[in-house]
Amino acid sequence: MVAEFATIVGLLSAFSSGRTGNKQIELNEFLVWLMEHNHEDIKQAIEANHATTLSIQTIFNRGLVDVHEKLDTISECLAILASRSDGIEGLALAYVKEAISDQALDILKLMEENDSEFFLLSNATSDIKQRIVLCPGPNFLCNETRFFQDDLQLMLGLGLLVVRYNSRGNPLYCYTRAASKLVRSIV
Repeated sequence: MVAEFATIVGLLSAFSSGRTGNKQIELNEFLVWLMEHNHEDIKQAIEANHATTLSIQTIFNRGLVDVHEKLDTISECLAILASRSDGIEGLALAYVKEAISDQALDILKLMEENDSEFFLLSNATSDIKQRIVLCPGPNFLCNETRFFQDDLQLMLGLGLLVVRYNSRGNPLYCYTRAASKLVRSIV
């Protein structure tokens, strides 16, 4: 299923990149294009799945500019995640502006190993390095404190963490299934 999704996203990107302006596109134009480019199997899979057909038409209804922006965002997220996958990291790094740092991966791996649900940021003023408190789990001292906020924003942006707040209003950075799958795929 995920491979089909990635294939369709890639083909949507290729199809839309050959178009200019912001005119509305009909699903039928895409299906004809698939046939012309020898993607009969994908065309049949799309036609056989009503939800896929409706979703693609909804994407086209938003116009090409919106389609390009969304596909660029998906491609960037995919490349960032792939930048840590053995065998395809070189290809991903050729196209991505940033990658997941070792520090971010260390935090995610530690959360996976300890079955941590979330972490808190320590407010101890005596700490030179940013300390995070895993729940459950040990404390973690960041080696690259000056880049911790960048790492945190990237993990949030990729859906590897989500932020919730405790009763005091302090952020809880919660581990997600996506993070767990990523960590298990690269260990």
